[in-house]
Amino acid sequence: MVDRELAVLTGDIVASSRLSPADLDDVLAAVATSSETAASWTGSRARFGRYRGDGWQCLGPSPALSLRAALFIRAGLRARRRDLDTRISIGIGAGSMPETGIAAASGPAFERSGAGLDGMGRAARFAVASSDEIGLEGAVLALADEISRRWTARQAEVFVHALPPDAPTQNAIGARLGISQQMVAKHLRAGGDWALREAMAAMEARA
Repeated sequence: MVDRELAVLTGDIVASSRLSPADLDDVLAAVATSSETAASWTGSRARFGRYRGDGWQCLGPSPALSLRAALFIRAGLRARRRDLDTRISIGIGAGSMPETGIAAASGPAFERSGAGLDGMGRAARFAVASSDEIGLEGAVLALADEISRRWTARQAEVFVHALPPDAPTQNAIGARLGISQQMVAKHLRAGGDWALREAMAAMEARA
């Protein structure tokens, strides 16, 4: 069990009461799959855990990649169905992750992540806390949240392939999805790709 700077993502499914128990299980399984894929960007493990029915928590790939991971999780849900979404609170700071799993983890990163979700405003879907002060990171996440919540299911599907740090070319994405490179570019442009990349670059510059 080692203390190091972590990015912890805590969330819950928006409007989960409208989902059947089986559908909620499927949605949370999709979040788990996306979190595992995001963690693999740095060769780590997501250590996903479910709690309070529709709640979840995972270890992000790194503090720098935490916004990219949040967008990737949202894209994975929206690609399934446009009305699916999750709130995500990112806590950045020291933390201890025991081998027994995330339920036994502790430290400021976990405390900030959980408190951020509990204190999230009604309109918000993304939040971040890296210290006791609210800085520009919060504004960056708010803008990324507002842009990405407008994604259509098709745009989200394209972003699933475009968001990883080692993303393939637009031609390769188009081949995977059975659409042209021009259509990939159109979906990315309509989904605010350039602005989201600026937001991710701002977060990733902290590394």
